Amino acid sequence: MTIQNQFSSGLESGNFVVNSDPVHQAWCAIEQQRQVNPNAEPSLYNEIIQPENPIVIAFGTPPGSLQGQEGLVSSKDFAHFEFLCNKSNPVFSINEAAIKLFQSHYNDLLLLKNKLVENSKSKTPPLIIITGQFLGGSVATLFTLWLLEGLNLSKTKRPLCITFGSPLVGDEHLRKCVLEFSTWKSCFLHIVSDQDHTPKIFMSQNTIGAYKPFGTFLLCSASSCACSKDPDFISEQFVTTNSHSAQTQDPNLGFPYGQILADLKRNALCHVFESIGGETDPLQASLITQLIAIGVVSQQQSQDTNNLVRKMKNHERKLLIQKKKNSDSDKKLNEMKIHMAYLEWYKKDSKRQNIGYYDMYRNKGNQTDVKVNEYKKKLMNYWEDSVTEVENKPQLEGAHFRVRWLYAGTNYRGMVEPLHIADYYKDGGKNYRTDAGKRPKHFTLLEEWHQEKQEQEKKKKQETQKQEEKPESGPNKSKRENVGSSLNDDSCFWARVEETLILLKNGGLTTDDKRKLKEFEDYVWIALKNYAVSPEIFLKNSSFMKWWNEYKGIVESSSSLSHFMKNGGPKEYEEGKFT
Repeated sequence: MTIQNQFSSGLESGNFVVNSDPVHQAWCAIEQQRQVNPNAEPSLYNEIIQPENPIVIAFGTPPGSLQGQEGLVSSKDFAHFEFLCNKSNPVFSINEAAIKLFQSHYNDLLLLKNKLVENSKSKTPPLIIITGQFLGGSVATLFTLWLLEGLNLSKTKRPLCITFGSPLVGDEHLRKCVLEFSTWKSCFLHIVSDQDHTPKIFMSQNTIGAYKPFGTFLLCSASSCACSKDPDFISEQFVTTNSHSAQTQDPNLGFPYGQILADLKRNALCHVFESIGGETDPLQASLITQLIAIGVVSQQQSQDTNNLVRKMKNHERKLLIQKKKNSDSDKKLNEMKIHMAYLEWYKKDSKRQNIGYYDMYRNKGNQTDVKVNEYKKKLMNYWEDSVTEVENKPQLEGAHFRVRWLYAGTNYRGMVEPLHIADYYKDGGKNYRTDAGKRPKHFTLLEEWHQEKQEQEKKKKQETQKQEEKPESGPNKSKRENVGSSLNDDSCFWARVEETLILLKNGGLTTDDKRKLKEFEDYVWIALKNYAVSPEIFLKNSSFMKWWNEYKGIVESSSSLSHFMKNGGPKEYEEGKFT
């Protein structure tokens, strides 16, 4: 369960948060951390492990002056968070005091990270809560980001980072970098009181506007609280909220959030908010109630209140627009599935005509080819945009999408790129694979990502076989059984066929031409051994059979492929019986 799902918005979310176990477990860990090590020395953090409970890591704030450390430091000056960068935001900045504290304890934190990553691989991984107050909260935020880089979130629970009175840790570029990791941004909950001045300690005249928030913020007043994810609203509150009345306290002692949580928990159980008289707009009434709850405004509305509510309403409208965009994206995806289904039908129909879908489309002798061309263009436009979007994401986030998204992309590439190749050669192309710029970039990227995924799976398989002392075998049973409906693993297979046909057509084969033909023969044989090509290549009127009928007079009769073709190999292959 994530903070994003639990703590969606407003008053109800705030009440839910103050009654949730993780928040109170986090605060208890901070208090224990002070009791174990009142001055936060020599250890930066305290680890609390109890049977059948979360692992809680509580970071403290070391004593000492932070004067002169309110500035931001470029990520170019430290290498620990390079994984956050992406093409749109290659550089970001982090608060100087927070990153210095992180770096000064790097070796200890690395041991802790490795330990938590290892624990996450157990059959029942525990929930990890990372917490801290004031600067300890800033380090907790950085450590959580760093930890997320090492976790496989598809197999373990997401850690929760819960901070109390923590200053904003980075700039707008850091916020955008974190938002690129769609599964990460919901792991952060920051609890801030309108009476606690420490979250604003780094906000001088020189840095106002430089720091930007990310995650969910629980904004508290003496009477109530509310949640918000609106970065503009949160930034404004950090600058303006009751700064004149904020209590002054030693940041090393910490603001008493335990008492605030206890009061808010009690209020949440018995308090009923008064309705706002004369307010007919439900959204506006809800927003004003939230502002009253967190102590931003009083019951008496003013022009400033109206301006703030207007900004908040604009933010809500933007969220609705984004939801509509997501809905439109889902509709677009469904359209693409329909287009792919049509191509599947076209593939089956071409097989019925004993030619194969590559050659049937290349010849373009049917009315259905027009529809196929239309769907091909729509699919290519969709996947070009989709691949570009993924390419701009951080590499680590890209790793998580590959399980389902990459499977769909591989299927698309195997189905559509042969059609693109057919158009290329029909228009007089000579070498699709080496002709600069002729192979669309998104096909190349999809192939590279697929190969990376295969290498990862191969290594895992080898490790398993090594542990079980089982030798690696040939193609798996599934590939044999489903070879009849399969696509070519190499989406450029037909380009290779066309290259060899051009060599044979030119005549007068040179030594280099014969070498290329032999390389293609070997390539086909390896593909057959791995069940990596569709049996459609053996259809009577396919380009592959055209190549074979010309090449068989050149190839040595003792070659493996020659023996295969002459002794019923294609039929055995289609039935999954070829070994």
